[in-house]
Amino acid sequence: MTEAVLSFDLGTGGCKAALVDRAARVVGTAFVAYDTDYPAPGRHEQRPADWWDAVVRSARELLAADAGRHEVVAVGLSGHSLAMVPVDADANPLLPAVPIWSDIRGEDAAAAYFGPGGPSEDTWYDRTGNGFPRGMYTVFKAAWLRAEHPDVAARTVRILGSKDWVNARLTGVQRTDQSYASGSGAYDLATRRMLPDVLAALDLPDGWWPEIVPSTAVVGRVTADAAAATGLPVGTPVVAGGVDNSCMALGAGLDRAGEAYVSLGSSNWVTVAAAEPVLDPVGRPFVFDHVLPGLYISALSTFGGGSSLNWLAGVLGRDGDLDALLDEAAAAPVGADGLTCVPTLAGGTVAEGGPAVRGAFLGLDLGHTHGHLARALVEGIGFSLADAARAMLVDVPAEITATGGGARGRLMLQVLADLIGRPVSRPAAAQHGAALGAATLALLGTGAWTGTGPLRAARHAALRVDPRPELADAYALPRARFDAARSATRTHATATASK
Repeated sequence: MTEAVLSFDLGTGGCKAALVDRAARVVGTAFVAYDTDYPAPGRHEQRPADWWDAVVRSARELLAADAGRHEVVAVGLSGHSLAMVPVDADANPLLPAVPIWSDIRGEDAAAAYFGPGGPSEDTWYDRTGNGFPRGMYTVFKAAWLRAEHPDVAARTVRILGSKDWVNARLTGVQRTDQSYASGSGAYDLATRRMLPDVLAALDLPDGWWPEIVPSTAVVGRVTADAAAATGLPVGTPVVAGGVDNSCMALGAGLDRAGEAYVSLGSSNWVTVAAAEPVLDPVGRPFVFDHVLPGLYISALSTFGGGSSLNWLAGVLGRDGDLDALLDEAAAAPVGADGLTCVPTLAGGTVAEGGPAVRGAFLGLDLGHTHGHLARALVEGIGFSLADAARAMLVDVPAEITATGGGARGRLMLQVLADLIGRPVSRPAAAQHGAALGAATLALLGTGAWTGTGPLRAARHAALRVDPRPELADAYALPRARFDAARSATRTHATATASK
């Protein structure tokens, strides 16, 4: 029996469990989906009970498939950011469904905080690096809780994030790490500490925020109850883990300054690792602490990625047939025969027009097919990510790494290579980036590794595509149409918000 660590990646669409050995090989995976509810405009909720059920089911499925070939010696978690789980002293959730990262119910609290007499939003951004639309951040969601549910707030002992709540279920210990805390809306990137003035201005108790520890710190051990539920050995050490953006960066190989990758998941982003945060008051890159000490990750994103492709497949009656739909898209010509898509169906970043912006298909005619629709959507995602790459990458690397479920097909990689002008490669473990990053933290935190050398040694490209400069002219008109369409959607969002 050889040693391995079990990692969990709590994504927007479900939980992926991965068994990773000491040579950084992913030797087994299991996935359990869970739902997101949309009870009102701007409200995106999940049930912590569903997270736990997914952790339990994926762990049991994976351990059963492994049949005892590996001894699990540690556990690490990655979790989607900006979730707000109010809990009591025993980590019981005080709301059955909680806001996740894309939920903007904190907007009213944010507007009041930055209103007359309040601080400048630019100053807050410079301190925190929080470049998502402000209403998404945890402190403003917590302020919403105090205003809208004072009875729940009165019973709240702690506000936990997604992976921190699961860690508490596994160990009974309530902690967070720097990477997750940096998405709270009240974390100072310079000092790597919470900002008491922000909490005080929002009338939020200091005690609501869990103690911050390194991402590799062992926060506790699997309890008897958690062991009975998951099948993990009692006493298995559990490390703090990290926010999904930072774990994915580590899993993609960003373990030192100057490296970059593009994530192709439910939402998409271009990320760089650096010793200093990349801040820009116009484009508003979002910044998180890296899960490795001394580094930050900075990124520009588009929210319309895999979630928009899945929506299209569902609307077209092609659920479960996305790969075939993308094959049809690949057969359509560059420019999709005049069809243009702005992929911000889930709202946008600050640069894209904010949470009020919506997506669009323009130029539809009776000759367009399912393949044209999918091609236009993929190109819209590609144009958005190419803009992000130009803004973030002062020195564009010779080759860009792509990770996430969207990297499994050739079309998205080819479009990115064409538009960025660099080869794009997909690592063999591209769909396990965040889980591999969380596993790395477990291996480092328990002393199985003393550095990230094994992670680097295990990386190799499963697919590499080269740019096609001869298509530059073919992309010129579709690019111009996209820019005009995106400008129109921003204008429409601004006009709608002002009514």
